[in-house]
Amino acid sequence: MTIGDVLARSADDPVDGRATCGRRAGDVGELVRRTALAAEPIVRVSRGVSGRHGCLGSATSLAMSLVGSSLVGSSLVVSSAVLMVGCGGSESEPVASEPAVPELPARQPAAPESGANHATAGTTVAGTTGAGPIATESAVSATTVDTPSAVSSWRDEEVQFSFDGDELFGVLTLPPEPDPDAALIPAIVLVSGSGDEFGIRSGATTRTFVDHAHQLAGEGFAVLRYDPPGVGRSGGSRGFPSLEQRVDETLAAMRFVASRSEIDPDAVGLLGWSQGPWVMAMTAARYPDEVAFLVSVAGSGQTVEQQQVYGIESQTRAAGLAEDDVAKAVVFGRLMIDWQLIEPIYRDDNEAAMAELGDGPWATMAELVYDEGDVGPVASVPLVIEILTEVQDEPWASELVLRELYIPQLESLPNDITVDQLAAVRAQTDALLRTDPADFLTEVRVPVLAIFGEHDLNVDSSKSPRLFEQYLAEAGNDDATIVVLPDVGHGIGLPTPGYWTLLSDWLRTRFGE
Repeated sequence: MTIGDVLARSADDPVDGRATCGRRAGDVGELVRRTALAAEPIVRVSRGVSGRHGCLGSATSLAMSLVGSSLVGSSLVVSSAVLMVGCGGSESEPVASEPAVPELPARQPAAPESGANHATAGTTVAGTTGAGPIATESAVSATTVDTPSAVSSWRDEEVQFSFDGDELFGVLTLPPEPDPDAALIPAIVLVSGSGDEFGIRSGATTRTFVDHAHQLAGEGFAVLRYDPPGVGRSGGSRGFPSLEQRVDETLAAMRFVASRSEIDPDAVGLLGWSQGPWVMAMTAARYPDEVAFLVSVAGSGQTVEQQQVYGIESQTRAAGLAEDDVAKAVVFGRLMIDWQLIEPIYRDDNEAAMAELGDGPWATMAELVYDEGDVGPVASVPLVIEILTEVQDEPWASELVLRELYIPQLESLPNDITVDQLAAVRAQTDALLRTDPADFLTEVRVPVLAIFGEHDLNVDSSKSPRLFEQYLAEAGNDDATIVVLPDVGHGIGLPTPGYWTLLSDWLRTRFGE
């Protein structure tokens, strides 16, 4: 579905500020970018129960790096860059684009990819609540590979639950050998990232989800993995739901799990990657009595627009381009963000940078962004398309995903789009780009394990871990564990050194027998 499709369908809808287009704007809005997992601990800040982490890590200061989830992009004044920026190569999330995994007998989790996710010798730094002193823990061998032991058995049960009038398909994995006299089982709902450019998110057959479910069942947890609406065997329409819609979806999944007779309804938590941690934190903030704990992997503590700018800069630099080209990419990325906002936020920064860069397509784009009144919002669209087309093949524009997303989305707009319709989409995009985890992490009081990758090209790991720490402290959360895994990017998973020990020990400390 293109933006043009949605706007064409909503042509008769009333326009009402930020709420405009209602659910349809949600269909278009949020061309969320992917993000995933990343891994090997450098900095750990713990409060409350600490657990036996056994993390690996290189010695670094508390300048942690959390490169966060590539999270939302929005439709029209497209935030598609959010969708793809920083998603290339090993940084991409193992989401639904992975091949489906058949339900086979127990198998050993895959080994780390060649040249990736190998631990380096170093230390893990731990802190205490607030600004307590920083302590150093012993390092783990540089050759250690922290893969979990193979699980011998589990029980997979195909299930369905209702959400928004549709039936969603899932698989509930349970520990082996049910005992009618045993205590109720704690449970975990797996929460995907934003998915790919087609709106396909991780589901019941995604390898990462299957492996996590089976391993966690071996630790005594029930785990639900499910196909999102319109994906796999689930009903409904595939698309780009708003964060609010994803919260409702997550809540439906949790309530289904909690309703099961063998599940402890007071011990149902969430484990998610990339954009997933935002959804999880919003759910925990709004429904504190229904979320027992959160495990955030490669989630961001920054706003969506900050994530976009960071991803453009970090990935352009990682591609080996000169600093002058990095500056061009960043300026253009910020201009595209400002064009999508009701009130621009980067004007001063952009004007200072353009003074250094001199004349170029950024100057023409800036005139449209900051002096749109001379042209008008509707007339500016073809002019923006023209500029984007002109620069799309420039080396410095490679991480702006112009050819892949921005230009096609803008070209899908109907020729007779109205000023009010354009304003409606811009209002939706503005709200999305300004989404700030401070608004919900400061309300999360359940136990939290937050894991970041030091070299995540999607999430700024020099800022996000500290923001998590700050916001959770403001919430009065006394059980938060924050870990930065060294020498790892956005793709954290079971093969990542240190990850499984950290995750399993943290869960066992709180829910073990």
